[in-house]
Amino acid sequence: MKTFKYRQSKLPPMPPGLEVAVAELDTQIAGLVCENIGNHLALQKISEMLSDCTDTCELNLQQIEVVADGQTVQPTLKDLPIEQKQLVYSCSYTNSVLLNLLSELTGRSAESLATEIAAQSLIYSRQPTIAAVETFIDNLMEASKSDSTWYFKRM
Repeated sequence: MKTFKYRQSKLPPMPPGLEVAVAELDTQIAGLVCENIGNHLALQKISEMLSDCTDTCELNLQQIEVVADGQTVQPTLKDLPIEQKQLVYSCSYTNSVLLNLLSELTGRSAESLATEIAAQSLIYSRQPTIAAVETFIDNLMEASKSDSTWYFKRM
């Protein structure tokens, strides 16, 4: 999972002085290598240090996603506002508690119950309309802003 996401045109600029610092570092490394030509242990140490720096830099680069300016980005759960994340968390947690309770009451594993419930929901449900989903989400959002039992009283 990427930690940072940028549009190509919104990439942060390089910090001031970075080009100069990189050039100085390059000069220092070149000097160290020249001073230690023929010294296996010294060159091996310099190589290991540079390899570690490269690995760290590449790991950090892997945390950044750059999206082309014309490309659409599919939102993920991480992109939701905190209130919506809390609602997803609350629903998932409640489902987990109920599934565990049902497991204790029936003596069956939670995994087998979850599989059976999923299969039953596919049999008895039809594809919801967009309007039904939007209404459901609106009701959940309203419930999360007021009395937490409001939504369940309406069902």
